[in-house]
Amino acid sequence: MNNQLREQEKTSISRTSIRNHKIKKSLPQNKKKWMISIAAFIIILISGHLIVKSMYTPERMVRSFEKAVSEHNYKEVSHILEEGGTRATLNENSVKAFMEYMNSSELINQVDDLVKDGAIQNAQLVDKNGNHVLTIAKGNKFLGIYQTYTISAEPFELTVTSPIDELELQLNNETTRLNKDEYEKSYQKILPGKYSLSAIYQGEYSEVEETVDLDFSKATKNKLEQELTFNVSYVQVYSNEPDAKLFVNGKDIGKKISEVEKFGPFLLNGQTIVHAEIELNGEVIKTDEVPINGKYIDLLFNTPTQNEEKTEEDGGFFAGIKDFFDRYLPESKPSTNNLEEKQFIDGLFNQNGQAFLESEEYQKKIKKKNTTQKLVSFAMKNSKQDDSGMVIVTNETYEITDKKGKTKTKSFEITYHFSRVDDELKMDRIEEVKEIKS
Repeated sequence: MNNQLREQEKTSISRTSIRNHKIKKSLPQNKKKWMISIAAFIIILISGHLIVKSMYTPERMVRSFEKAVSEHNYKEVSHILEEGGTRATLNENSVKAFMEYMNSSELINQVDDLVKDGAIQNAQLVDKNGNHVLTIAKGNKFLGIYQTYTISAEPFELTVTSPIDELELQLNNETTRLNKDEYEKSYQKILPGKYSLSAIYQGEYSEVEETVDLDFSKATKNKLEQELTFNVSYVQVYSNEPDAKLFVNGKDIGKKISEVEKFGPFLLNGQTIVHAEIELNGEVIKTDEVPINGKYIDLLFNTPTQNEEKTEEDGGFFAGIKDFFDRYLPESKPSTNNLEEKQFIDGLFNQNGQAFLESEEYQKKIKKKNTTQKLVSFAMKNSKQDDSGMVIVTNETYEITDKKGKTKTKSFEITYHFSRVDDELKMDRIEEVKEIKS
């Protein structure tokens, strides 16, 4: 009995020992598994961190941008530029023009230079003309850990000038208008590239529709200026009879020449004809018909002007010029005394011109000889003008009385030259004086 009990105790002790041994043996194995699991998790975490970090490097952003531009993927380029906070207008036309601009100018090959070794080396891409094209910058942090980077395109400015107002302009599917007395339009927030600008005008005397090619590779410091040079303009009409009626293509427009300050606009191709008419002494007198092919039109009547005023104190030269400008230039008024006349004449002369100096010298000679001159007739023979000035040829007749009281009549063909200063004509020289022999 006792032997059996001892055997049972031995068996129980043996089983307990085995169980305890197994427990002791399993503890290191579980610990090892946990350590392996933790190590694997750390490796996965580090790998994931490195993978995610590599997705947000500046090099990665640059490569994505270069690939999208090179493949003309305007949707991806639009997304990148929009995410970068681009202030320029983004639409299909402008983004496609921008991609072509980047590829054709080889600027796309310079984007790599903006970053190096995971850092921004140069935040701005500037071309040879000083145009700031791209900016790369730090963005928000993804998950609060990973630094992101953005690329934005800098906007350009376009200034369009026109020789006429009330013009419709169409650019990049946008229609704008130059209102009355507006000759300049500015466009902001444009992506650089090549565009077509349409100009449309419909007026009383002419219709114009032209297309101009714009190339922002010619811009400087993000600004491009485009002057519309189509052959159309307002014109100025001059005449020695400012009260004459004005006719366009044979039709009376209901205005006198003196009432027409800005006339047109017209196509300067000579297809429009103008002339003037005036009634003198019961007879209607007409000028020649003149085609409009320039900004300045002369409508001259062959009507000599008699000057009955005595000009003993004033030389015939000044009297003739004064009388001429009283008739020829709009709003010129006769003076009533010598001071007013001097101010009037001084205003017409280019003070640095040869004619001003010659006329003063001439007057000194006249006074020294104690002679007087009286202008008895003054006629416009012809004139020619352009943007720089005008040449006028006149026929002038004077009664010249010497100090002995002897009077003789002389006629001259005189050629005057006028320069255009601030849109006003200033006489600067007398080109030629020829005596007309009777």
